[in-house]
Amino acid sequence: MAVLSAALPYIAAASTVLGVASAVETGKNQKELLTQQAEQRDEEAKAAQAEAQRESLIERKKAKNLMSRARAVAGASGAGSSDPTVTNILTNIETQGEVNALNALYSGNAQARGLRSGAAMARNEGSAARAASYMDAASTGLSGSTSWYAKYGGTRARGYTTGYGAPEKVSTPDAGDLTIRRPYINY
Repeated sequence: MAVLSAALPYIAAASTVLGVASAVETGKNQKELLTQQAEQRDEEAKAAQAEAQRESLIERKKAKNLMSRARAVAGASGAGSSDPTVTNILTNIETQGEVNALNALYSGNAQARGLRSGAAMARNEGSAARAASYMDAASTGLSGSTSWYAKYGGTRARGYTTGYGAPEKVSTPDAGDLTIRRPYINY
């Protein structure tokens, strides 16, 4: 039993060190995970833009094929390609094809912007998680060291006593009546 009592301060210190290391490692792992998610979203954004470009090319090709078909039908009917009606139809087909192509590009770019925004948020969240883990580690370290000091090296070892006095009521103009306990140290 005496050996265990002698080892308790070291066990408490080791527990504090492990708590600090665990908090830092947790933050590091969260940041890595969120960075990977951000990279995946960036890749998805690139893929969305590439798909939009392919869609745009397909829409332009559809318009080109439709214009060719319209010219052929106009020629077979005896109307020339310079006929005002045929020209209007061809212009409308070309315009609609370009609108469809631009809509495809816009849609892909909007989707990519959303994915990149999500990636940026994931990166920020990872940085915040890492910073929070440092704060948690510091808190764990301070809590453990103060606990260790109070149990094994604090005021009791020197013959001091600490504590809180009896509750007393205090009136303040802002908060009204409060009940507080004042700390004390007896030497």
